[in-house]
Amino acid sequence: MRLLYEGNVKIALVGQEDFDPLRNLPRDVHTVHVNKKSAKSFEEKVDPTKCTQEGSKSEEAILRLIEVVREGLLHHQPELCEEGINGTYFLKNREGKRIAVFKPQDEEGNTDNNPKKSDETEDPFANNGIRSGEGAQREVAAYLLDREGFSGVPLTTMATLSHESFRSSKRTNGQVTKTGSLQEYVDNQGAAWDVGPSAFRVRDVHKIGVLDLRIFNNDRHGGNILLTKCPDGGLKLTPIDQGFSLSSTLDHATFEWMNWPQSHIPFDEHTKRYIQSINIEEDADLLEKLGVRPECIRTMRISTTLLKKGAAAGLTLYEIGGMASRLVFDQPAPLEVMYERASRAEHGDEERLLTALWSIMEVEVADKFMERCCPSPRSKETWRGTVGAKIAI
Repeated sequence: MRLLYEGNVKIALVGQEDFDPLRNLPRDVHTVHVNKKSAKSFEEKVDPTKCTQEGSKSEEAILRLIEVVREGLLHHQPELCEEGINGTYFLKNREGKRIAVFKPQDEEGNTDNNPKKSDETEDPFANNGIRSGEGAQREVAAYLLDREGFSGVPLTTMATLSHESFRSSKRTNGQVTKTGSLQEYVDNQGAAWDVGPSAFRVRDVHKIGVLDLRIFNNDRHGGNILLTKCPDGGLKLTPIDQGFSLSSTLDHATFEWMNWPQSHIPFDEHTKRYIQSINIEEDADLLEKLGVRPECIRTMRISTTLLKKGAAAGLTLYEIGGMASRLVFDQPAPLEVMYERASRAEHGDEERLLTALWSIMEVEVADKFMERCCPSPRSKETWRGTVGAKIAI
């Protein structure tokens, strides 16, 4: 489904089933004309059941967000966010309150339209196995993969907006049209790096870690985990900025929570059940529909399999994260080494390579568990078979 508002403001909701990441503009857009004197309701034109996000509540919430953004753009222009390296805009409601974050595809990395582009800055996307223009796609992917809202990724969809303040040499009637991710704005009291990790709940840290391992996050730091005060005085953690994820390589995973003590605490039963319920084939199908490149979907398969096997074996978030990421910058992570071993053995055949990788991974996961529980060689041999049976998923 695609929804476009036209007049002083244009806005479109882009459905995952026909989203083409190689095009700047959506196809088959349904148009509704809007002006300040008489704005037609989009609810008269759109069947909410055709929304692509899971669940009626998400569908309704996306439609509500679209309407509020549409109305707000009639009164307030997009506000460029000063932080970050890409073009990111705060969108406001009619009263001027921030209600959404828009990240255009054509303002990522060192693209010409990025208002923060610097000739002296190396393109961050190129070095992470992610192409400029794919960041917005990753934002949507993270939201859709976060089934049941387990990790708390804010409501996100692809959208097309037109506004005279956007940067581009191509204009139509004074308007510039851009496609990108539209995410619900989260009111917050700062970010994780503003306080010490001792204030964070264990389950909140674990849910961020689960997400990061599923999407193989290349840029999880304390600035893109928002803090919200709860009624009981605790702090809720919300992950944002998932654009640097689902890379085509395994050498750039970055997890801030590796430095937090909560990552050393075992998963609770609720988290373990959720991890085991993850259906990797369904996730792969979803990413394929979004237009994610096959080599990046492979990364998801590998990192999510490591998460599932590690959790089944009783590894902690820290132990799994330590296998997926480089603890020393110039030394390959254990996951990179495993992949290289499988590649050498199977000479490029994808299916056989992954089968070999799963076998290698099971041994490495079992050995990681034994390092903690059974330090002697004899006890390792005794327990390796037991742990191996648990992780043969």
